[in-house]
Amino acid sequence: MKVITLLTKEGKTRYMLLDHNNEPVQPVLHYLKFKDNSGASRNTLRSFSYHLKLFFEFLEQINKDYRDIGIDEMADFIRWLQNPHQDVKVSPIFPKQPIRKAKTVNIIINTVLGFYDYLMRHEDYSIQLTERLKKQVPGSRKGFKSFLHHINKNKSFTSHILKLKVPKQQPKTLSKDQIALIMNACVNMRDLFLIQLLWESSMRIGEALTLWLEDFEVDARKIHIRDRGELSNLAEIKTVCSPRSIDVSEDLINMYFDYIAQFHTDEVDTNHVFIKLTGENKGQPLEYTDVVALVQRLRKKTGIYFTPHMLRHTSLTELRKAGWRDEHLMNRAGHAHIQTTMQMYIHPSDEDIRKDWENAQDRMKINKENKENNE
Repeated sequence: MKVITLLTKEGKTRYMLLDHNNEPVQPVLHYLKFKDNSGASRNTLRSFSYHLKLFFEFLEQINKDYRDIGIDEMADFIRWLQNPHQDVKVSPIFPKQPIRKAKTVNIIINTVLGFYDYLMRHEDYSIQLTERLKKQVPGSRKGFKSFLHHINKNKSFTSHILKLKVPKQQPKTLSKDQIALIMNACVNMRDLFLIQLLWESSMRIGEALTLWLEDFEVDARKIHIRDRGELSNLAEIKTVCSPRSIDVSEDLINMYFDYIAQFHTDEVDTNHVFIKLTGENKGQPLEYTDVVALVQRLRKKTGIYFTPHMLRHTSLTELRKAGWRDEHLMNRAGHAHIQTTMQMYIHPSDEDIRKDWENAQDRMKINKENKENNE
């Protein structure tokens, strides 16, 4: 099994799952085409391809056809996804950490169930796997009470019975000193500007790679994130809530001017802000792989493990500590729901809790009568 990359007539990158005979896996091919026509993003299609690749590799190992899968096989698939050996015939003698986190396993299972839901509704109505894996749960599927909770509180929702418990984790962040070290390790203005932009603007890396020169409103010190679909460097914004305007500092705008003056010369034939600086494709739009290579170089140079998304998390966390209101933080992050923002970025550190306690402990004191003096 392997996933290959294709280029459509429209110049879009798409993916196909091939079997060991290099033939397309037809049900997966049809499902991916359906999701593509339904507006799924390129990154989503890529993830679905690799998730279903894992599932069909599992089917090969248990010698089962995808039409003969039931609840027990799906439960075995969950265990297989966590098995470090990825082999149904091999089990570790000693307990080992699962190779995939619970959240990742749940995402893969949801992809497979979506695939079977498509088969049930379109190709083979005898496949009822998704219906057998559902249960009715009272209450709301949301982790919070909605505005109309009093109307819907007696209703129920459908939930999958195959789902691992995911421990709550705080977003990983960096200290300002670590960010300073990362910036000092940059060897050119483009890299420095990119790190500064991700840290200050709270952008996703995909959003930064979609920026065009005209998206910078320098007089107003604003950056506009716009939905232009899938671009030539395969960058695209994440959600329908991503288009927004972000206020930035005068220092960042000055860095933008310095970077443009140095690298966006007359020979550059693109209006993408971030471009390649060397090699055969010099002057072409920067791609995800280029950013991955940059991050790896900076990790090795500084000894600090970080990702572009950690810069975003750190930025939003610092804004929260600075007293930003939830709705403003939601807008800057490009979140669809304010609950997402609150759940992700309201996570005080032990130091914060200690400081608040020190400030409040005098108010917690109670004047008690001295028992010895009263006797």
